[in-house]
Amino acid sequence: SVAALGPVRTSATAMTAHTMKIVPVKCQDDESPALKQGITELFKLYFDELYELGCDLGFQGFQNEWIDLPGKYDFEKNGGLFVAVSIPKEHESNADVNKLKLEDSKYVVGCIAIRPLDDKCGEVKRMYIRKSHRRNGIGKLLAQSIVDHAWDNCNYEEIKLDSLERLTGAVKLYEGMGFQRIDPYCECPEEDHVCMNQFKT
Repeated sequence: SVAALGPVRTSATAMTAHTMKIVPVKCQDDESPALKQGITELFKLYFDELYELGCDLGFQGFQNEWIDLPGKYDFEKNGGLFVAVSIPKEHESNADVNKLKLEDSKYVVGCIAIRPLDDKCGEVKRMYIRKSHRRNGIGKLLAQSIVDHAWDNCNYEEIKLDSLERLTGAVKLYEGMGFQRIDPYCECPEEDHVCMNQFKT
């Protein structure tokens, strides 16, 4: 349940007509279909945007991830998947995210995930925010949620991630949260590949 994972994060963003909620998604039947549909849309946008930047994630088998959700991000397997849901103010009185209709998937504006590398280390994956909602602090809300989940619920001692130097906003965000650059721990054909980690303190 959401309660078991701690409180849902709520934030007023610069988009004053909306309230932002960061919520865990398990892809279960009791959740709104809009949440899983929103993640599918975001994963596809993530793939397409990186492809336009010259990075093809096909070597990771990424296309299968939105078919097999939650897959390796399953909470029951020490993974996790969180989304940012932007609730319009006029709907805020009915802002139970599990009551969203399928066509409301457009309100799912960001995502982030974590998967286990081993019993003590998780890997942050798939942070993506719709272009229409960037520069509103959503990335930091998502990243902090996944870090808190890694320490408090997964009991990891270390988190790793990889990115690309050309994704300057993401790299700056991670460094600002205390992630340190490390030698590569995974394969990537891109020349500007960068790896980072953070230990639990």
